[in-house]
Amino acid sequence: MPHRSLLVLLVAAIATLNVGAQGQTPAPPPLTYEWVITSTWKNLHDKILEMAKDTVFPEDKLGWKPHPDSRSVLEEFRHVTIGLEFSSAQLRGEKLDLAKSVAREKADAGKPKTRASIVSEMEAAIAISYPLVEKSPSPVLIGWIRDQAEHYGKLVSNYRAIGIVPPISRKPASQ
Repeated sequence: MPHRSLLVLLVAAIATLNVGAQGQTPAPPPLTYEWVITSTWKNLHDKILEMAKDTVFPEDKLGWKPHPDSRSVLEEFRHVTIGLEFSSAQLRGEKLDLAKSVAREKADAGKPKTRASIVSEMEAAIAISYPLVEKSPSPVLIGWIRDQAEHYGKLVSNYRAIGIVPPISRKPASQ
């Protein structure tokens, strides 16, 4: 199973390569599992951050839930942010405590329910996370990537459910 996850990550990373600007094709980086983990981590969280910043998604819909038992859009963003913080702690060698995660989500319930607040929190968590992932692209991140990708999928579904095209699927303005 771990080999299958690594293969899926490799295919996903290759599929998300960004070809060089102005017709120049840079030499591809070496396809190591470290590169795959790092590039997949950044690509995934860049997409989620873009969604958090996306003003096409109305601020008044951030509290929307597709079902009463699910997280709201804002809660999904906060959950991703907590995942970034916990994965960073794990990369620093700290022991994870599930009770802290549950307590953290409950504490976040009192935070401002605005786009600006969640974007600020997510940007701070990313600023800590990316250098740690670059320094130590541990295979333990594969589980985190799988979890964070699930939340990205939920966010895409939330966009579609209220009739908005997610940023990654929008046609460029020039077309």
